[in-house]
Amino acid sequence: MPGKKADKASQQSHSSDDAGIMAVVAAQMQTLWEKKRKEKETRFLQSAKSDLDKCVATRLEEYNTAAAEINAAYDKFVLEYAQMDDHIRRLWLQLQQEQQKLLVISERKSKSMLDNDHERETGQVKGMAIAKKAVEDFGKLVASLEEM
Repeated sequence: MPGKKADKASQQSHSSDDAGIMAVVAAQMQTLWEKKRKEKETRFLQSAKSDLDKCVATRLEEYNTAAAEINAAYDKFVLEYAQMDDHIRRLWLQLQQEQQKLLVISERKSKSMLDNDHERETGQVKGMAIAKKAVEDFGKLVASLEEM
C-alpha cells in the first residue's frame, strides 16, 4: 500500500503540475488573445481614422471648390454691375450734354424768332406808314384833280 500511496501522491503532484501548466497556458493564450484583439482594434481605428481623414479632406476640397466658385461668380457679378453702372453713368452724361445742346439751340432759336418778329414788325410798321402816305398822297392827288 505504501506503493499505492506514492503513486497517488505522484499522480496528485502530476495533476497539480498539469493544472499549473494549464493555468499558465490559459494565461498565455488569454494574453495572446488580448494582444491580438488590441492589434485588431488598433488596425480598425487606424483604418477608420484614415477613411475619415480621406472623407474630411474630400469634403473640405469640395467646400473650397464651391467657395471659390461662389467667390468667382460674385466677383463676376460685381465687375458686370460696375460696368453696367459706368455705362448708365455715361448715358446720363450724354443725355445731360444733349439737353445742354438743346437748351443752347432753343435759346438761339428763340432769340432768332424774337429778332425776326421785331424785324417783321418794323417792316410792317414801315409798310403801313408807306401805305398811309400813299393813301394820303392819293387823296391829295384826287383832291387836286377835282379842283381842276
